Amino acid sequence: MSNQPLVKVQAATAAEICARFDAKEDARRLLRDGMGPREFLEALASQRQYLSGIEFTAHALPAREAIWWGCLCMQHACGEALSPAERAAGIAAVRWVMQPTEQNRVAARPPADAAGVTSPAGVLAMAANGGMPPGPFGPAKSVATAVKLSALKSPPAGIVETQRLFLELGVGVAEGKFA
Repeated sequence: MSNQPLVKVQAATAAEICARFDAKEDARRLLRDGMGPREFLEALASQRQYLSGIEFTAHALPAREAIWWGCLCMQHACGEALSPAERAAGIAAVRWVMQPTEQNRVAARPPADAAGVTSPAGVLAMAANGGMPPGPFGPAKSVATAVKLSALKSPPAGIVETQRLFLELGVGVAEGKFA
């Protein structure tokens, strides 16, 4: 990981972000008082806790940037191998990222439902619609799910490496590299 500032992360401490979701016990053991978000991500990565890093990053980023990260991961994992319903859901998610209007938020729901909750594209469109479950951290929960589902598109032997790469991509988004 680089040492660039995480310009898209507004929380000053990792604890602020961890309070937004149910972090696994192994991840919580790495958390120290006053620890910054980057320092915590580096600790998670050094212990190969990539799934916890994905959860943390999804909750650290604002919804728009988090959904964009999820879209980048989905594109990497799925490429052109999307069904028509998944393609429509992916387009709806990207459309909301590019123009986060109420109209685009509402329009993301039908393709999300059509693609379903087992599809990264469907979950990302659901995130654009407000997430599942709805609420202040609904989009973050949905993005974390979509990124994890995208990693599962890798051959079994490559899943952990894909999770690591997706975490690095999320850090890049947090640094503002992939706006």
